[in-house]
Amino acid sequence: MFYLLLDRDRHSHLTSELGSSIIQLWLHSALKLIASVETGPLAKDLKSEINKLVLGTLALPLNFPGTNYRRGMQARRSVVSMLEKLMEERRASPSSRFDMLDSLLRPDDPAKPKLSDEQIIDLILTLIYSGFETVSTTTMMSVKYLHDDPKVLEELRVP
Repeated sequence: MFYLLLDRDRHSHLTSELGSSIIQLWLHSALKLIASVETGPLAKDLKSEINKLVLGTLALPLNFPGTNYRRGMQARRSVVSMLEKLMEERRASPSSRFDMLDSLLRPDDPAKPKLSDEQIIDLILTLIYSGFETVSTTTMMSVKYLHDDPKVLEELRVP
């Protein structure tokens, strides 16, 4: 019985660690695809603030100092500010990055309606947020399942 408890705790820790790593991997991939943000202070700051934003949206909406909700709302303002600055830099630059942000800022067809900065930022936040839990949870559970069932893993390895 004691072994089963230890094993359950080990799996819980593995799942928690794995989940955290996969969330960070997802966030890295999303930022790269959406805005070509991979490394540096901007990537680090965006990841940190987006993590706070997600925690804030999952918290009770108590807007008091020190609550996850308040930190989440502050993080959203910070992310919006960082994205606005990034958009200004992109508009000032003649070069193209061939990512989603460039496509939104420089539409191919001038006849298509252009999105406002607020709409672009909301779209980026929606894409990042919607994939944050869904992609990371599905990936984490797949890896955990393969870890827990070596027979299935072996079947996947055989051509």
